[in-house]
Order: sequence, then structure tokens, then C-alpha cells
Amino acid sequence: MKTRWVQLIILVWLLAGCSPAVVQLPGDSAATTAEEPVTADVMPSPELSPVDVVRIQVEALKNNDPTDSGIEITFRFASPANKQVTGPLSRFKQLVKNPTYRPMLNHKLAEFSTMHISGDTATQRVTIIERNGQATVYLFTLSQQDLPNCQGCWMTDSVMVVPTHKQGLNQI
Repeated sequence: MKTRWVQLIILVWLLAGCSPAVVQLPGDSAATTAEEPVTADVMPSPELSPVDVVRIQVEALKNNDPTDSGIEITFRFASPANKQVTGPLSRFKQLVKNPTYRPMLNHKLAEFSTMHISGDTATQRVTIIERNGQATVYLFTLSQQDLPNCQGCWMTDSVMVVPTHKQGLNQI
């Protein structure tokens, strides 16, 4: 019965667009960090740093499966403002599968630059190396949320392609 209530509460929080981290029950394990494998139940939490959030999303997309579980995990970490633009989940899935973001799906390798944090905003460049060796650079922008049900959680506001000397603006 306890599990059923927790699942219902989590569903309500997800529909609201934020984290159920405040619903953690006594004895439950702490939030998953980037050092641990990304599991299907990972959720936004004030315990996760912006570095953790980007790594969780990139790892989830690397391990996306036919049911798009990696995309679903990534969507959980989209900020409420981001979800207003990119959601619902079905639309977000199509967005990630378009040519701009497709390189992130099942990629070979990710290289993370230094995270830059200024107040409640953070940015990090991530170079994605596809299985064919092609590289694409993305800029993740995150913000620390101040809404009651995701207070203190770092969530992604945007992910944009960064043009490189090998890739002009007309190729984006």
C-alpha cells in the first residue's frame, strides 16, 4: 500500500513538472548521482549538482532504448519553463530525434567541459562523439528552481548546438 501511495504522489509531482524528491520516505536511498549508474527511477533532487544533472541526461540519452526510456529520464530533468516549450513528452521525444539532437542518442562518447556556475544559473559544453566519429558540441544551460515542489533542484532550461570551426551555422 505504501508503494502505491508513493507512486501516486510521484505521478502527481511529475504531471506538475517538477521533482518528487521531497516525497522521499524514511529509509529510502539517497538520490542517484552521476558516479552511480543512471537508473530508470532517477529524479531531480536538491542533492544533485548541475554537473550531476548534465551527466545523468547525457548518460540516459547514450543508453536510450526502443521504449525511449533515456529520453523520458532526460525530460524529467527539463525545467518547468523548458517543458512549456518542448513538452509534452511525446513532442519532446520527436524533438530529441530530429537531426539537431539525434547525435546524442546512443552516442559513443561524451566529453564534458568545466561547469560554469553564476548564482542560480549554470552552463556546460558537452562534446558528443557519435559511433561514426562525428563530433557535435552542445551547450547545456541549467537553473536552480525555486518552485515549492522542486525547490533547490538544478534543471535544464536549454540545450543548444555550438557551431565549431568544422561546422558552420548553415549545417545546424
